Amino acid sequence: MHSIARGFTTRFIASHRIKYNIMAWSDLPIDLLYCISSHLLVVDFLRFSAVCTSWNSGLDNNALFRIKCCPSPWLCLPSNVGEVSDTLIFYDLTMKKEEGNVNSCLRLSSLGSHIFGRRCFGSKDGWMVTLDKTDLQPRLFNPLTKAEISLPSLFTIPEDQWHRIKPQYALDGHVEFYYDEKHPSFEADVENFRDLYFQKIVLSSNDPFGTAVVVYGLSKLLALAKPCDHAWVLGPELPPYHIDQFEEFEDVYFHEEEQMFYAITHFSAVLAFDLDGNNVKLVCQAIQDPRATNASCRNYIAFLSGTLLKITRKINCTRLEANEKLTHKTNNISVFKFVPAVDASSCSSSQWISIRDLGGCSLFIGYNQTFSLHHTVAPGIKPNCIYFTDHAELMTQDDVTRDAGLFDLHNDCFQFFLDSDSQRNWPPSIWFTPSLH
Repeated sequence: MHSIARGFTTRFIASHRIKYNIMAWSDLPIDLLYCISSHLLVVDFLRFSAVCTSWNSGLDNNALFRIKCCPSPWLCLPSNVGEVSDTLIFYDLTMKKEEGNVNSCLRLSSLGSHIFGRRCFGSKDGWMVTLDKTDLQPRLFNPLTKAEISLPSLFTIPEDQWHRIKPQYALDGHVEFYYDEKHPSFEADVENFRDLYFQKIVLSSNDPFGTAVVVYGLSKLLALAKPCDHAWVLGPELPPYHIDQFEEFEDVYFHEEEQMFYAITHFSAVLAFDLDGNNVKLVCQAIQDPRATNASCRNYIAFLSGTLLKITRKINCTRLEANEKLTHKTNNISVFKFVPAVDASSCSSSQWISIRDLGGCSLFIGYNQTFSLHHTVAPGIKPNCIYFTDHAELMTQDDVTRDAGLFDLHNDCFQFFLDSDSQRNWPPSIWFTPSLH
């Protein structure tokens, strides 16, 4: 009797063990996966979907739109293989220290031609602006939803008195060099032209109806385009100080409430214009003595609580003796608020006043569009800091630089996130805020 019971029990356990083994994690019903994922933040969702292939393929964009997407700055890290990759690697700054460091990363893989062979020249609200080397075709790309919008090729920027971009073809028909006919001394091979000639692309919105502004050329001029356009149009200009001195634009900011772009030059002049490049207004004149501005300084522009801010960043460039390559390191950052003239019809007596308090907010600068976040909205960031990423002038793949970190305005100190100069930082790291829109 006992042997019969023992045999029945053995068969019962064995049969149920088989049933349990059949229901593996990868075989969970899609409805159950949707239910679980709907309670996750975007970071947890990405980890959740990466558990196995079936979860990744089952949780499509419909699942994405059910999750929560809180404001959190991500640092897009360089790839070990440069642009020859279909994977983006991010470090979420809002992660608690015990959860990880820059070695604990989020990976978005299988992005294909969205990323492969392209470099990011800007980012806004969850969208990146990527650019290839040969066709110079910018695209807006959301790595979470994989949505993409194309802009006109930068070859369509009209000729002006300073620029005319032309390709030079080899005997077999492929593009060998790009050169600027108005600056006959300037030419660059296909590998470097894009990175030497274009500085930043700024967006008014991430849809087919928004306007993009590109900072381009040796004299850093502006051009505008919408995704539906066939070509770029020239943006507003400022007269040069001297015949051999350009007024170079270094950053552009889009003011959501006013629906206006604000552009700042190397000599701190600020120009405002609308989505079509019209209604141009000189907000602030340049400093009186252009020689007083350090050539190694770069200006950024932003609005915080209705106040116009200028962030001045000094980048030290040195040559490494071992391999004769350049390395860039930020060694000073200052923030100034704009105080307009008493007479609203004149900006000659306007001034920039140094400040050290951002009201609990922090600013994020680099190739991305400059933006701010309050530390209570994104609890993992430090208040009253300037977060920065690589943004050296004339940066190419031969440069060695890992210049990303934060500058604490209150304590007047730096904290660098990528502290190794031995590893090439390409494509340059940028700030990115995830979005599902």
